[in-house]
Amino acid sequence: MNMLNWLSERARYLIRWPVNLIRDFPVRSHRLIQTGWRLILGAMFLLPELIDAVRHHESSRWIRYKIERMINWLHQLFWELFDLIGGPEIGQFFFHFFNFTTPLTAEEVAMMSQIIGPKAIRYHETRVAQGGLLNIIFKLNGNLAFATWRTINIPQTGRHTRDNHPLVAHELTHVYQYEKIGSRYLGEAIYMLIKTKRDCYNYGGRIGLASASTTGKHYCDYNREQQAMIVQDYCSLQQNRADVSAYQPFIDEVQQGLL
Repeated sequence: MNMLNWLSERARYLIRWPVNLIRDFPVRSHRLIQTGWRLILGAMFLLPELIDAVRHHESSRWIRYKIERMINWLHQLFWELFDLIGGPEIGQFFFHFFNFTTPLTAEEVAMMSQIIGPKAIRYHETRVAQGGLLNIIFKLNGNLAFATWRTINIPQTGRHTRDNHPLVAHELTHVYQYEKIGSRYLGEAIYMLIKTKRDCYNYGGRIGLASASTTGKHYCDYNREQQAMIVQDYCSLQQNRADVSAYQPFIDEVQQGLL
């Protein structure tokens, strides 16, 4: 039965690749056009900004800022080109060759629909991957669950298993990020994990969010892992019937797609 499921899932990805390539082309090409337009606007204002920076003796700071912006732009361009050619579908097809996948359960869909909305992600296309090659990966990364496009990869043993519903909500938030901004969410999350040595999840908890609201901070101001952790903790508090008032303004922004 497991082999039949594996074969049917592989066939499903073969069919989905050209379908999604066509269906997602307008959104993906629009993102690419916006990124190209950013470069044009940046080039138009480059000389006036440089002159102003030199006048105020801030040329060194301005150059560092522009280099950072260009790196960010190149990163975004890479992932948007990757999306345009159907890279996520190709990646999932080959990656799933080495593990088993199952659809989300009705309970998981209901849980996440209540948090981010019933149409926020393509729940019917989202898969949970376990076993196979992932067993080796989880031994190497300390049983750290992760999301790749419309797949959440979860260990079969330990604390971070599928029975941990707030964790599932965390990983599905990354799927939501993919739906809203494309594959660049993956690079941004990995960058923060490396830069902070995995210390990129702390957002200050309930007290931190309450303080952030008074200073005008928004959900989009948090890094990708903090965003997912906010949803995870919100889900956990809801399960325990605890106070979520500090979280609600940020969850409202999640539901509006303000990532």
